[in-house]
Amino acid sequence: MGLLDKAMTSASKLASEGVGLLPAWTEDRRIVIPSPAPENLDELKAAVDVTDPGSVAAYWLYSVLCLTADYEIGMSMMKYLFADLEPFGRGFTEGGLSGRAGWDTYFNERLRDDEYRWLPRAYFEGAEAKNGFHPSMPLTVVLRYNKPNTEAINAQSFKQLGRLNIVYWYTSNAAGNRVNVELSRFDGSNRFYVTKGTASSALFYDQRSALTAEARSKLWE
Repeated sequence: MGLLDKAMTSASKLASEGVGLLPAWTEDRRIVIPSPAPENLDELKAAVDVTDPGSVAAYWLYSVLCLTADYEIGMSMMKYLFADLEPFGRGFTEGGLSGRAGWDTYFNERLRDDEYRWLPRAYFEGAEAKNGFHPSMPLTVVLRYNKPNTEAINAQSFKQLGRLNIVYWYTSNAAGNRVNVELSRFDGSNRFYVTKGTASSALFYDQRSALTAEARSKLWE
């Protein structure tokens, strides 16, 4: 589509066609987090490519995993990658309005419970019941492109607010739970943030039905 054609096309139609989204982003992706993985916020900042929504989505999952090991470090990583949207506006709040990156403190108890604390790692490649849901190394995240949700959101916010969005989902290797992660790039910026507040807590939804006797015996080896 040429420049003149774009000027004559409605913004909602452009959004539905994926304007601003690189073709490589609008497909299923497999993203590797190189070893050694980040141990703190500074290392995360050096590792993640905030101009690539897939990189942000992959490191978001990693940050939630870190939350189960060290709340402060994990939360600092999540806050760096997250922003709350201004309702019906163009603005945003980095780290979230509550300063908790959209995290629901109801799930804090699951961070301390070995029956639940393993759940985020089940979304990484190689995690399965026979190995106690320990993922392969280096950590690898498989992202599935959610085209219908991406197009629906862009048809509204791209036209009205100049905000470009993309949605992926993670799939758990435990019970197949799917978690959407919505990412947005704001007008005048080339940086993506996670902007779906439930994208962290949803990783802790109960999938204990996948814990076979073999899985339980290896869960914390």
